Amino acid sequence: MEARSGRRIGTGLVAKVERRLAQLRRMDDFVAGGDLHELVERELHTTASLLRDAAYSEAIGRRLLVVIGEFCQLAGWVTADAGNYPVAARYHSVGIMAAHAAGDAPLAANIISTLAYQVSNVGNPRKAIMLAQTADTGAKHHATPTTRALLKERVAWAHARAGDRRQAERALAAVETDYEHRTPGDDPEWVYWLNEAEINVMAGRCYVEFGAPGRAVPLLSGALADYDDRMTRELALYTSWLAEAQVMLGDVEEAVASATKTLELMGQITSARSAGRVQALRQKLRPYQTVPAWRILWPTCTRDTGA
Repeated sequence: MEARSGRRIGTGLVAKVERRLAQLRRMDDFVAGGDLHELVERELHTTASLLRDAAYSEAIGRRLLVVIGEFCQLAGWVTADAGNYPVAARYHSVGIMAAHAAGDAPLAANIISTLAYQVSNVGNPRKAIMLAQTADTGAKHHATPTTRALLKERVAWAHARAGDRRQAERALAAVETDYEHRTPGDDPEWVYWLNEAEINVMAGRCYVEFGAPGRAVPLLSGALADYDDRMTRELALYTSWLAEAQVMLGDVEEAVASATKTLELMGQITSARSAGRVQALRQKLRPYQTVPAWRILWPTCTRDTGA
């Protein structure tokens, strides 16, 4: 079956687009959304034009729909990281439709859970819970154990942001169970980044939200000990959560040191999420401006600017 009368495309071109998508996804590991989103958006629109204008078989059309769904998930992710949340949500919505049209339930669930993560961070946590649970339920019988672990992480985070510790800890336990049963050879390409360090970071962040820094610090510091220092945005984000947990424990000098590292890393990237974490840390550390470590280790913040 041909879609249109335009240039006919085959597996070679689609495979090339799939490889390019994988490259861009890995670029996001090292390049923040403020610098990456325009490139991803351009390539998404180019790929969408193939679906609209080219001629192809039904199987190729399905692969194109999957690629567009994955591109929309990535575009939504990097656009949200750039701080443009309404546009990011629109990309997610289009991606969900593409994934459903392709019959790819795990991909649709991943996109819904990505939207849930965005809503958890900047919207209504109760709506985020609904979205995350919808994603988890929708892919339950179709997703690999690694994918199910990712979906349950988003459930845990939504509950943590809503202040429901019992449900969040239940989801975190399910993450561990699913991940233990992973079979990497069966996983979709887009879940490559989920590993034990990332799982521990999410658990640590949840414990910060619960106000349980004693549980959070070992998880976060352990994950950060061997973290790739080229992954600047994640390093900044995760170090900021460690700093917040250290403040809660009263380890102010350690907290200021971690906050200083966050600030230094932030100077290298353009990320709305990281910038928001810096502002949150300034509020957490504001009562300690008289502590010598503040002045020595974070001199740019010695004055109360109200930021």
